[in-house]
Amino acid sequence: MQLKFLSLKGQVNQLSNIIVVHGEDDYLRDRAVEQIKSSLDVQFPELNVSVLSNAVIDDVVNSCIVLPFMSGTRFVVVKNYSAPEGHEQKEREKFLSYAKNPLNSTVLIFSVNKLSSVLNDVASVDYVECNKLDRNSIEKWIIAYCRKCKKNISPYNARLIAEYCLDDMTRINTEVQKICFYSDEEITKDDVDLMIEKDSDIKLYEFANEIANKNADRAFQLANSLLTKGTKITTLVSSVYNTFRRMFYSLVSGMGQNEMASYLGVKPFAVTKAREVAERFSQVKLKKALEICAKADENLKKNMDNNAVVNFMILSLISL
Repeated sequence: MQLKFLSLKGQVNQLSNIIVVHGEDDYLRDRAVEQIKSSLDVQFPELNVSVLSNAVIDDVVNSCIVLPFMSGTRFVVVKNYSAPEGHEQKEREKFLSYAKNPLNSTVLIFSVNKLSSVLNDVASVDYVECNKLDRNSIEKWIIAYCRKCKKNISPYNARLIAEYCLDDMTRINTEVQKICFYSDEEITKDDVDLMIEKDSDIKLYEFANEIANKNADRAFQLANSLLTKGTKITTLVSSVYNTFRRMFYSLVSGMGQNEMASYLGVKPFAVTKAREVAERFSQVKLKKALEICAKADENLKKNMDNNAVVNFMILSLISL
């Protein structure tokens, strides 16, 4: 059986005794393991739950064939499994051998970032995919969590939380718990801005966007804040260059949103935002903006005064 995380809750009782939970989102993988564990009647967990890290298949099998103590079920979780280099085939053969005849009283779960050749495509094994959720799913999760805490939050503010946390569910879970604890019944944008620390990437994007929007005062404030908190000045200049580069490509490339996001190595929402702002510029002005950023980078390498370089770059871009 192949499942996605969002479908797990409704089908958790249909899973086999061997499950591979895989995907890039650590939080979702941990939640999937907990959901499966909660669906089982594991008595005396201190004796009947084993968590293995960096184990080989022999270690896994040895743990699985132990009978549960005063319980109907034993629960074995294997984290960060990786076959020793050059032994993938032997490891797979051992895994297939156990998978053909597993101990019925043991539920075995692998939690891995990526599916390896050892664990992939085994007929008697169920797979739960835990890749990052799309923005709409994250918004719904935030709204539902707030509702459980008897709080109201608008879709806009839920999306804002997701953006500030770069869609990282580990951060989102922590930040939403915090905001639900401290806010009034209605969670406002002011609550979000006050209590949730924006990821540095978001701050850099906001800084570059304020320049594109010709908001000089706000751009200077953000630049000062970022530099005070340890952002390298080269990173600052680079983020502005990358923002205008996305804007330029959005006008001239003819690529779709997802194709361009993949090409530039950014999230699709960054391309959407770039296109919105790019409409205020001509191709000629965007090309000039890239030249201004390149000149700022060149001046930094010449050890010119950092503040003077950044201030001149901001003023030059805003004057386009």
